[in-house]
Amino acid sequence: MTTPTLLSTKVLQPAQRSRLLAAGFSVQSYNAVVAEPLRFDMPAAPFKGIFTSQNAVAAFLSHEHLSTALPMLEGVYCVGERSAQKLRKKGIVVLAVADSAMALKELLFSTAKGLKEVVSEQDKVPMYYFCGNLHLPTLPEAFAAAKLPLNIRIVYETNGVEKAFDRPFEALFFYSPSGVAAFTNKNKIGDAFVVAIGPTTAQAIAEYTKQYAVAKKPSFAHMLSALRAHYPKKDKC
Repeated sequence: MTTPTLLSTKVLQPAQRSRLLAAGFSVQSYNAVVAEPLRFDMPAAPFKGIFTSQNAVAAFLSHEHLSTALPMLEGVYCVGERSAQKLRKKGIVVLAVADSAMALKELLFSTAKGLKEVVSEQDKVPMYYFCGNLHLPTLPEAFAAAKLPLNIRIVYETNGVEKAFDRPFEALFFYSPSGVAAFTNKNKIGDAFVVAIGPTTAQAIAEYTKQYAVAKKPSFAHMLSALRAHYPKKDKC
């Protein structure tokens, strides 16, 4: 039987590639999107932060005035444990971690816990959302609906990398709607089985195929678990 080939739309680490090879796939990978850090102004007074992507975290932590801003940062809310780990390494207090922007919204605006009580101090401690130019409206709309202020800082720009492949793939890994758009501009998903890192990416995939699964949590390990559980030729996983 021919070995199926999986294309990851994000360059894989050696250990990740090895796990896919062990699962019975040949592997190709490339970065379907690249993030370009932008210049932005850091807050000049005490603040709290929100991060929904690792790219935003990277742009924030690379700011030339980070050392000046850190003493004023009273804590952050973020999506993804890897983002949380990077922030904690800088001594930043992580107030809450969620698996997606929607989950973070539900956490922040739940009646039992979250921002409903914290935001009563918004006049004293403003909230800043550090994000990319293609950020989802989920959190801004939630703040607007609650009539609460949210300062948005665009800290990076997302650019798709259009690359045409001369062969179909049996499986595909997608990590963002932008990656789906970049890939499909030059290629067809066809009969490939697709794994999405999260529900927002899955919504973009659903426009092209019904053959997909969604990772339970936004990580490579959970994407691999979804592939193992749902890939049609399970004997190859």
